[in-house]
Amino acid sequence: MEKRKVDLYYGSLFHDIGKAVQRTTGKREKHQLIGADFLKPYMNEKSILNCLKYHHVNLRNDNITDDDLSYITYIADNIASGTDRRPNDEDPGFKWDAKAPLQDIFNRFGKQTGKRYLKPGELRLDDVVSITPIKDRLDYTHADYSRGVERFREGLMAIKPTEDYMQSALNLMEATMSFMPSSTNMEEVADISLYDHMKLTAAFAMAIQQYLDFLGEHDYKQRLYKNARKFYQETAFLMMGFKFSGLEKFIYTIVSQGAHKQLRSRAFYANMLSEWFIDTLLSDTELTRANVLFEAVGQGYILLGNTPKNRRLITEHCEEFNEFLQKQFGASIHVSVGMSQFASTQVEQGNTFDSYSKIFRDIDREITHSELQQFDAHQIMALNKRGKQTGRECVVCHAVGTLNPETNKCGLCEKLEGFSKNIQQDDFFVVNADEDGLPIGPGAFLSVTDKEAIQKGEVSGKIYSKNQLNTGFKQQTYLWVGDYSDLENNEFSKYAERDWTKDENASAIGIKRLAALRIDVDDLYASFLAGFADQGDGMYTTISRYAALSRRIASFFNVHLNAFAKGCHATVIYSGGDDAFIIGAWDDILKLLARLRGYFADWTDQKMTFSAGIYMYQATMPINIVARRTNQLLQEAKLAGKHRVALFDSSIIFDVDEFINDVYYDKLVKIRQFFTKQSNRGKSFAYKLLSLLRSRNEEDRISFARLAYFLSRLEDDAEDTEAFHQFKESMLGWYDNAHEIKKVETALSLYIYEIRED
Repeated sequence: MEKRKVDLYYGSLFHDIGKAVQRTTGKREKHQLIGADFLKPYMNEKSILNCLKYHHVNLRNDNITDDDLSYITYIADNIASGTDRRPNDEDPGFKWDAKAPLQDIFNRFGKQTGKRYLKPGELRLDDVVSITPIKDRLDYTHADYSRGVERFREGLMAIKPTEDYMQSALNLMEATMSFMPSSTNMEEVADISLYDHMKLTAAFAMAIQQYLDFLGEHDYKQRLYKNARKFYQETAFLMMGFKFSGLEKFIYTIVSQGAHKQLRSRAFYANMLSEWFIDTLLSDTELTRANVLFEAVGQGYILLGNTPKNRRLITEHCEEFNEFLQKQFGASIHVSVGMSQFASTQVEQGNTFDSYSKIFRDIDREITHSELQQFDAHQIMALNKRGKQTGRECVVCHAVGTLNPETNKCGLCEKLEGFSKNIQQDDFFVVNADEDGLPIGPGAFLSVTDKEAIQKGEVSGKIYSKNQLNTGFKQQTYLWVGDYSDLENNEFSKYAERDWTKDENASAIGIKRLAALRIDVDDLYASFLAGFADQGDGMYTTISRYAALSRRIASFFNVHLNAFAKGCHATVIYSGGDDAFIIGAWDDILKLLARLRGYFADWTDQKMTFSAGIYMYQATMPINIVARRTNQLLQEAKLAGKHRVALFDSSIIFDVDEFINDVYYDKLVKIRQFFTKQSNRGKSFAYKLLSLLRSRNEEDRISFARLAYFLSRLEDDAEDTEAFHQFKESMLGWYDNAHEIKKVETALSLYIYEIRED
């Protein structure tokens, strides 16, 4: 990458660092000058420092040339600022609140205006409480800013202003400034973090430079400063979206032998296919992860300059990657892309919702068209030439091809099986040309590495770190992965053995079953498009809020899911940014569902919901069947409406909150307490009661009489007569309501599962 592009990246990414430094003392000085003075000992390049000094309206300096990069940072900052606040935050008439904390991005989401704040501090991976928005405002003090700035300074000492460290610089910004507000203007909605604003400014700056290079325009002063109003109208930007099809099917299309050994590695591998597609495209177009506005497993949006070269590179990259996918997986995995050009006026605050949403509608229309026509004539001929494959099938994935005669497994399955332990135990990975690794793209292979080798400079290739906040390692990209597991290995059958429940006689308590949980956010795409359209006549519908909201949702499932699941006998198999697939002990899966619902409600201010499917199964069942049936239950839940859970069977569907509050935390608890007090009423009583509940008939009152007689006959014999009487009256009261008795039946069934032995 040319040095001027690298310098523009650093200058634009760090352009507002002076705000954080200024707030450590509160001194009334220009944050541009403060930032330049702060950065100078670490990056003493004039072109970088000029971006910090002159990115506001005071660009009247005879010492800067007409092609100075600061003019690009200036207008990129205006565009990024215009998407989240007023265009000129230097106006002396504004009122400032230097201790204002970051407002919750969900405050302006949906119809009801919220009033929540993020706590001051830095990004934390395992302290969920500290990163959940609260209603009480906690001032962002000078000390809070000093702590973040000092942590930033320490990381900056390990970074050089070269191409090798561009990703580390972005990592450092995310770790230290994700909770600092970009603006402290009291007249603005300060819900965009300093990190999100500076990242977006860098993205726009790099795209603008591409656009102007294509036009052969280097008089930035004239084009971007004197004629800024005209430039805002130009379709200078290109939004590119991509979507993989077939990744989930790939993850779960494994039968029995060895399934447990590679299920998680297949999920990680699918994630890395998406990551590598992004990184190689960014490399081709000479952009960085700052230009990625949204990313989940197998889908995302990237901001580029609107140039014929970028369009061509995107098309060629997609074709090349699909050739690799076709060679590796046949017709089972495919990536589709869509593009839309736009002007900055379409995404600034105050734009219409239609002008904003048109960008994404155009992209999705192209992606849909591509999905319907996945293969051209050349690719179809190539697939046909392969003919019908014959021979023995891989015992894991059932693919027909070259197998290891000793194991009867295909090469990919063998590598994935060996890679499984690495997924759980290792934190650093590298992609290079070493063919011993997993094939991840054209001529690229994924392997494991370690921190020591990276620090010694012994690792060549693209480095990735999993769930780490390290900085200073060259070319390092964060991988936020939901990978919590209560097991040291992937022997999921251990969950069914229930060793943690064994009593004095070494007998496990509870039915020996596993359960799979699949959750998926309801109408996420519609929320992204229209979520900010209801307040202020849509004035809050901006790219910056879209990016901030996307990162917020993705962080719930990828960054913090591990903390949410901590302590549960469960394993996160897959987390895709807005959904998750988890396997574990059946009762801990129910506990985790309740826990995730509570956290998600707090996370989104109850303005977004998810649906769920839970399938109970024996440990010997093939995982492909488990995944398919769990997904079927999820779809049944979604068909019943938003925020539903299908529990074990499609006939048992509740509103998620109704199940958690009325069944799991109410009726199940009452039933459990009742049987604790009535030790002489054991399993036979519970089974008989369940049978009577299931025989309920709306038209035949004899079933009610049977239940009343059964309970009354046993009441006199009760150990705790009062408790038994209350239980009987509750049961008879519930019995008259079909929906209530369905809850009771579900709760009683769950209790029987808790005490039953196989």
